[in-house]
Amino acid sequence: MRFDRKILDSAMLSRALSHMLAWYVLSVYHTARRTVVPTDAFDVARGEAPAIFTFWHGLAMMAPGAVPLDLPILPMIARNAAAGIVADAVGTQGFRTIRASGSQHVHSQHKKGGATGFRQALRELAAGNSVLMTADVPKVAQVSGKGVIHLARLSGRPIIPIAYVSRRGLRFNNWDHMVVDLPFSRATVQHGAPIRVPPDADEQTVEKLRLLLTEELDRITQDAYQRTGIADKFHPGPLRQDTAANG
Repeated sequence: MRFDRKILDSAMLSRALSHMLAWYVLSVYHTARRTVVPTDAFDVARGEAPAIFTFWHGLAMMAPGAVPLDLPILPMIARNAAAGIVADAVGTQGFRTIRASGSQHVHSQHKKGGATGFRQALRELAAGNSVLMTADVPKVAQVSGKGVIHLARLSGRPIIPIAYVSRRGLRFNNWDHMVVDLPFSRATVQHGAPIRVPPDADEQTVEKLRLLLTEELDRITQDAYQRTGIADKFHPGPLRQDTAANG
């Protein structure tokens, strides 16, 4: 058994890591010098709520800081052991979560909780709670799947693309270009225009809106990188999206 697996399987160590992560994220948030774009983004978000706030996977760490803190909101977090530490860290702040993630493969959906999480998200939105979730197809960075589009179609709630970009951060060369934001940093919080999905949207319309969401997320994320002074660190998604459209 690998050493990292032993850590994740230890309840005591996992609990300690969760509290450390929660403390660290709060320290990053409270020491940041944030600029919100557009300036009325949070007021618009409150007016649209409950909404589906979505972002690129690599910017997940500070995504909760890109939405109004006074909104009731549930982050959707994967079911794997490492994500469990994140879920516990979120729980220490008094937030409930949706434990699920998508998959490109049907046989993985049950294990990852995709269908169960989707139904819970629908119930939460109907109850007036917003949902915070990544848009990417699993393991395909910066290509939106159809799941978030279908969630908006069935719930009748708008999608709000968001990005939180810190000038100072550790940026990894993994599949999602994960960022670990650092304290005492300039940061840009950016929202895109709400995207609405008609309840009778056919597959052609769903695909059109999926492409629109991908383009809008890339646009606001790239703009946030530029406004923060690190435009050269932005990684655009793949040019072809059709092979990853089923997530």
